[in-house]
Amino acid sequence: MSLYCLESRRVMSGSAQFLCRAAGGARSLSFSAWAPQLSSRPSRSHARRLAQSSEVCSAKLRPSVMTARLRLVCLLLSAFPSDPEIRGHDPVRAGEESTLTCQLRDLYPAERLTLDWLRGGQVVRSVPGEAGATSVQSAYTFTPQRAESGENLTCRATLDLHDLPPPERTRQTVTRLHVTSCFPTVAPVVTVLSDPGTVSSGSVLILSCSASGNPAPVLMWTFRPEDGGPLEVKGHSETLVLAAQAGEFRCEARNHEGKDSKAVRVRINASPSNTSMFVSPGRELMEGQRVTFTCRSHGAPPPVLVLSREGVELWRSDSTPWLTFSLSVRPDDAGQYRCDASNPLGTQRVTQNVTVAAPPRNTTVVVAPSAAVSAGQNVTVSCQSAGFPPPDVVLERAADGTQRRSADGVFRLLNVTVRDSGLYRVNASNPLGHQVRVFRLTVTEPGARTLPALAAILVPVAAALVLDHLRRSKKKGSYRLTSSTPAPEQHPFSA
Repeated sequence: MSLYCLESRRVMSGSAQFLCRAAGGARSLSFSAWAPQLSSRPSRSHARRLAQSSEVCSAKLRPSVMTARLRLVCLLLSAFPSDPEIRGHDPVRAGEESTLTCQLRDLYPAERLTLDWLRGGQVVRSVPGEAGATSVQSAYTFTPQRAESGENLTCRATLDLHDLPPPERTRQTVTRLHVTSCFPTVAPVVTVLSDPGTVSSGSVLILSCSASGNPAPVLMWTFRPEDGGPLEVKGHSETLVLAAQAGEFRCEARNHEGKDSKAVRVRINASPSNTSMFVSPGRELMEGQRVTFTCRSHGAPPPVLVLSREGVELWRSDSTPWLTFSLSVRPDDAGQYRCDASNPLGTQRVTQNVTVAAPPRNTTVVVAPSAAVSAGQNVTVSCQSAGFPPPDVVLERAADGTQRRSADGVFRLLNVTVRDSGLYRVNASNPLGHQVRVFRLTVTEPGARTLPALAAILVPVAAALVLDHLRRSKKKGSYRLTSSTPAPEQHPFSA
């Protein structure tokens, strides 16, 4: 006769009380057994040792008390010793027979345990435990297919004890199938990467990438712009279609065995664009100041840059993105500067106007028809002077200080008389300085004649007096001239 222990608790030192059920019986009974090695919740090892011995217990099997020698089978019902353990080759190969094993150790009684294999919620193999065994093991042999990769496979252990709470009757372990092809696993190798080379601006770019490997590698496209910007992920398919961009495209293939990648550089043909010219320190310069011109342009092929002034080439830079040119400016360096960027696809140009501030210089005076005329004639005085800002021109008669101004440097004296004879001064001035030219106007009555010999003597003397007076003048742009003997015609007159 066998008894199965349902509960146990220590009632006194050296003994334990059990709630038991007789095998095949319908009644529960309690008894005390002397079990000095048991704690309040006996361990499995204690339970097995107790089960292998014979104990004498008193039980009320009938109204009369009787003593019987019973074989005591004690099972700890609180939990499984562990979850089922699945072992086998991972990954498994498609088309090849594979075997997985499931085992549960240190369990008693084994004959009450069943191990089931489940796939897709259906039991595909079931193995019961054997009496007296200390573990239960089940092997499941199958031939996986590549499409089954990722499917769950479950080993479930069920303990058939009705008095055990339902949540504690079952334990299971789930594994996910990893099915590879029947060929050996191989790290990826990028085998094909299209190279479009140079494409036109605004066109559509199509790139293709192929890779071998087992398992089949996953592809990833990355792009780094030509100007060194951040890396961008562009896609994961074998073919990449997008608007043409200049830079490096890389195709990377990866699986669990490793990775491989190849790159291709895309260049874009484009006419010059974003052409610019910078003038440092600025476009308004002082005479003698150092100035630097910088031209830049984008294009493919790289454009040729040419810097010119008023159509005259100053500097050329072939197939570089920029050009620099420096000089110390003079007044004749003022004008329009132009930067031309050109390649086989087109030309783009920019201009900058540069001024050079300088005092008046190279001032000339022309008296027409002559500096010696007859009364009643008209006289035109024309003055030209270089400088920036453009000089103001003033004509002054020395005899009385009368001044006349002209926007274009031209003065018209109408119907002159003898009283208009004398020294005249032309003053060209701007904020940076001035320059003066002096001439003598001689007006005679019709039929009067001059004495050439006397004039030859007096002219140098008068000129010397005028120059001495100019050197003594302290007032900028204003002079007082002394009278002197008339001089012969000088045309044009230049001091």
